[in-house]
Amino acid sequence: MVYRENIASYEQVELALQSLQQEMHRSGHWSELGISVEALASEQPFCLDAMNFSQWLQFVFIPNMQALIDAKQILPSLTKGQGIEPMASEFYKNTTADQAVITVIRQLDDLLQD
Repeated sequence: MVYRENIASYEQVELALQSLQQEMHRSGHWSELGISVEALASEQPFCLDAMNFSQWLQFVFIPNMQALIDAKQILPSLTKGQGIEPMASEFYKNTTADQAVITVIRQLDDLLQD
């Protein structure tokens, strides 16, 4: 992942993040509980040693992306074919109700691609 001037507008990405939160709430993947400092300190991809993918989206991805938007920082730029959709598809593969979450993640990936 490289960082460069924004491909998508901050507003587009922020709306997609809001949609992701809504779909996670709707599908029961949004936790009302917090997460430990130790889990947040994980250095593994997607913090897989410390949390599940939904927790990573909620406690790492969404807050970090929102912080970049709020500070008007450069958003990550994905090469075509990169992104978090493959991980989302694997994690949410067992239920059709989760397809809306995958769809929003795919939209985010598309917004951030070169």
